[in-house]
Amino acid sequence: MNQKTKPKLPVGRTLSVIAIAAILGVIVYRDLTDATPVQAVHVTRGPMTAYVEERAQTSLPRIYHITMPIQGRLLPLAVTEGDGVTNGQVVARVEKKDWVDATEQVSQMVRAMDSALQAATAQIKANEARTDFTKWVRDANEGAQGDAISERDKRTARWEHLDAVVKTEESTANYHAMSAFYAMTKLMEPYARRNLERTAIVSPVSGVILKRHVWNETVLSAGTRILELGDLNDLEVTAEILTDEAVGITEGDRVEIFGEAVGDDGLPGTVRRIEPEAFTKLSSLGVEQQRVNVLISFDPEALDAYRDSGRTLGLHYRVRTRIITDSRPDTVLVPRTALFRGHDGTWETYRVDGNRATRVGVDVGLSNDTQAEILKGLHPGDRVINAPESAIADGVRVVVE
Repeated sequence: MNQKTKPKLPVGRTLSVIAIAAILGVIVYRDLTDATPVQAVHVTRGPMTAYVEERAQTSLPRIYHITMPIQGRLLPLAVTEGDGVTNGQVVARVEKKDWVDATEQVSQMVRAMDSALQAATAQIKANEARTDFTKWVRDANEGAQGDAISERDKRTARWEHLDAVVKTEESTANYHAMSAFYAMTKLMEPYARRNLERTAIVSPVSGVILKRHVWNETVLSAGTRILELGDLNDLEVTAEILTDEAVGITEGDRVEIFGEAVGDDGLPGTVRRIEPEAFTKLSSLGVEQQRVNVLISFDPEALDAYRDSGRTLGLHYRVRTRIITDSRPDTVLVPRTALFRGHDGTWETYRVDGNRATRVGVDVGLSNDTQAEILKGLHPGDRVINAPESAIADGVRVVVE
């Protein structure tokens, strides 16, 4: 019995089938191997805090400048940086010998002028008495009848009266001139006494010596700076905040003050004041930035506890500040790095749907350096691509690493 043989396919058709299978294999392999590797994170729920973080330094609301009150020789100082002082304590002295002598000389001048003024007053009284007498003689001679009084005697009486009037006016003018000089001399007396008192330079506040400008005995002019004083109990923090971020800060906002100078635990504070005027500052990269000073007060109890622990915090110490501008107890959260701006300026992200990336627009609420609040567009449990690369596009096949 003859066995039936299977029909053979033509050679050309066989090659076509093999080619098609190879192409399909290449396509499948490419689809499986061309997926872009990405890092994905889950959308979560939790508390959200919006803040502005910036470098800052400690400062004082007021620094007292001790200057030379008068020109003179400053004696060697007995205080130096870091020394504590009390209100009214003598912190520097000016050589006072010249002012002691000047005060004594002015006192002597005042006493001499007082005596001279008394003598001038007596002279006026004497001249007024002589004027009255010569007037009486003149009037008597003018009223005499007949030849009882000669013309010579009458004229002599008139001349003596006029001379007495002139003498009275001269003594009166002399008295007024001496009175003016006496008043000027009297003014010199308190001036010399005040300058003598100013030779002892006292501290206007209880605090600490921050800086010493003069080290040796020297002659200085009035107004030359000698010392700088401040009260470290009034220590605060000054942060230079970008004006774009400062508009969201208000007085009374809670602040976290941290950094190496403060320690890992940090110190709490409160925004005390936002200065009304901004200023332009060059960044480390040479970019002009508009900034404004935000003044932050330490929590007094926390600062006292910090000092009681044996640590010190002085003026111009570098710290970091985190100013809390708003918060949510429970909201939808994604990493800030998962978001980017779309072509129209709105916020977008890539959601991982299966093995493909889907471009999704989102509404962002609060945000900080690490997280952002999502108001619309995502739900807890969704996966989004963290820090998407430029090669990622809508619908691109991705593989999560």
